[in-house]
Amino acid sequence: MFSGIFLTWFPCGRGFAVLALVGLLLMSAAPTVAQEDSSASGPVVGAGPFNLTIFHTNDFHSHFLPREATWRDDGRLVGGTIPMAWHLARERSQAKASLLLDAGDFMTGNPVCRLAEDGVQGAAIARMMNMLGYDAGVIGNHEFDLGRAQLQQLVPLFDHPLLAADILDRKGNPAFAEEPLIIERGGLKVGILGVSCSKLTEVVMPGRLDGLVSRPQAPLILDQATRLDPLTDLIVLLTHNGVEEDRLLAKEITGSGVDVIVGGHSHTRLREPELVAGILIVQAGSAFTNLGRLDLMVAEDRVVRYRGRLVTLWADEAEAGPELTGLVAGYQREVLGAYGVEIGYLESDWKKQRGEHNLGDWLCDQIRERAAADVAFLNNGGIRKGLAAGPITALDIHEMLPFSNTLVTVTLTGTQLAAVVQNNADASVTRDHGIMQVSGLAYSFRENPDGAGALVEEILVGGLPLAADRTYEVAMPDYVANMKDIYLGIDLPPYRETGVELADAILAAVRKAGRIDSAVEGRIRSLD
Repeated sequence: MFSGIFLTWFPCGRGFAVLALVGLLLMSAAPTVAQEDSSASGPVVGAGPFNLTIFHTNDFHSHFLPREATWRDDGRLVGGTIPMAWHLARERSQAKASLLLDAGDFMTGNPVCRLAEDGVQGAAIARMMNMLGYDAGVIGNHEFDLGRAQLQQLVPLFDHPLLAADILDRKGNPAFAEEPLIIERGGLKVGILGVSCSKLTEVVMPGRLDGLVSRPQAPLILDQATRLDPLTDLIVLLTHNGVEEDRLLAKEITGSGVDVIVGGHSHTRLREPELVAGILIVQAGSAFTNLGRLDLMVAEDRVVRYRGRLVTLWADEAEAGPELTGLVAGYQREVLGAYGVEIGYLESDWKKQRGEHNLGDWLCDQIRERAAADVAFLNNGGIRKGLAAGPITALDIHEMLPFSNTLVTVTLTGTQLAAVVQNNADASVTRDHGIMQVSGLAYSFRENPDGAGALVEEILVGGLPLAADRTYEVAMPDYVANMKDIYLGIDLPPYRETGVELADAILAAVRKAGRIDSAVEGRIRSLD
């Protein structure tokens, strides 16, 4: 029924074969989706024995060093590359046969990903992940944070394939690896497909994509999985969609032969697998805090029994071989040497939450002052961590604001500014996306009776009522300006580049302030 060409790849020192499925062609007409056998029972949670274990990670975000477990009060350290290696080795020793898979976003979070080796930024991440022995991964949206050109130089440094069949170049060709893989492990043939972020063009600025676009995932997966199913015992789909999107996707591709979705993007800690439309969905949180483990009994071309859990990567007594230990220590010295200097002192905790917070107020004030603007906005999702009271280092700021965003300014009319406020208030109610923190601006709102949005009741700029016929200078990160449809909700006039990177502006502000104390000022007030 099928004809195809297979390429066998033997990674150095791994002792297994990876078969890249290339040029697979149907002898007949276009493929149809295999239908589920309604008489077959679905996989059930159970005890062993299991014949395959999938270890999985996602959203590493360059967090290669242990850090305090913030949900505890004893200062216990968790996460990082060496604890990952130690726990992974122990878990692997308890598995009959295994795979190690990653669901994307290994970049951005710690400046180690900006260290360049032979002109390639992110090489440190590739070297550390190579030593952990991944079998396959997928491209996430934050892999584009340093631009497409840098990413395409970085990808070949990984020993494992990085899949993204849904990302196309200007000519409509896959920009990254698109071929499904067949990996033989424990007597099983495991097919692996990979797609990136379904909303890639909504969360990555166009300039960083440099012409790349996404194609719909479900038809692609249905086609590839249907072709792959007769050649494999198990099919695993890697995605970077987020758990909600993966739940919807599972329903769209039911009957395709896909057995497991290993996901990322939403940083969701699924303590146990979810079974949706007969497909198991797993995700392991973020920042190398947990290692996902999914034990499977595969028989007669399907999963008949499974068990899944998260392994917390406690750093206590964790150690690795001398090569990895030396590599991590070297990168730690480089990062701390460049970013470990104390630049200020925080009197009270900077807390990050869904609504207005004291960290957002303070950051926006510094943006507005640096840009000499009337109003400033900062997307809440661009702030990646809070900070406990105490010394502030440059590393803290770079981990808080890890993206290479620059400040821009734009002139808005009062009417346009009111529309932006309306969009932000609506987001507070609908939670379609995160809100923006604000400075120079205050407003109050209540939820619309139908729950579809907000009723804005007052807008003040500089303490005075907003004037529809006035113009205002507004500062924001270029990311917000480029994602105007999401965050601003208006047709944005041409903006002006300041040439100042956001993190650099905040570093200068912390140094200038010295000691900092901030509180929530009530700039965004819900009247409900």
